[in-house]
Amino acid sequence: MFTNQDFEIFNDPTLAGRMQLIKTVIDPKFEQLAPLIIDHLQQPNGAPFYAHVAKHLRRHKNPPVDTWVAFSQNKRSYKAWPHFELGLWPDRLFIYFDILDECKPSVQAKMAIKDLTPKLMALPTGFVISNNHGEAKTMPATPANITAAIQKFDQYKHSELVVGRSVQVGDPLFDDPAELTATILTTFEQLLPIYDQVMNNR
Repeated sequence: MFTNQDFEIFNDPTLAGRMQLIKTVIDPKFEQLAPLIIDHLQQPNGAPFYAHVAKHLRRHKNPPVDTWVAFSQNKRSYKAWPHFELGLWPDRLFIYFDILDECKPSVQAKMAIKDLTPKLMALPTGFVISNNHGEAKTMPATPANITAAIQKFDQYKHSELVVGRSVQVGDPLFDDPAELTATILTTFEQLLPIYDQVMNNR
């Protein structure tokens, strides 16, 4: 399970060094957790979920600023589909549901994103929301911020929708593997109704 020490991989300033640490320290943990997460996401008679561990193939000079494993119901890819992500920024672990730029048109063609408002508003305290998966910064998922994020998603062509929970470096959860695992699984379960609504309208 993830520990505070895992975030030290981001201290390596080189592409080769950080990539090696991601592959040897972080990716095995993603691969270990993936079957458990898929088991919690999978629904009776539903299409299977697949894990996609980030390969960072487009990185040729600068080291990755974050890393993740994504879960989608497409065996070959995830960015063009609504999906879930578990990953690390240098200062936090994140557990998110994403509608990225690549799949935004297909989602908007089938539904009004504002229809997600009731389910987003029902999320527990502690969830966060954002319009850019490429930045670590998020906002608390308050009613005002949810409304603003939905409006921005609709108004700006390349805005995205990212919602979930993060665990900051130094949080006591990193000292309790069982509790951290439970938090990850519970968060995905709480995000699943949002995913289902999007996919049922897709």
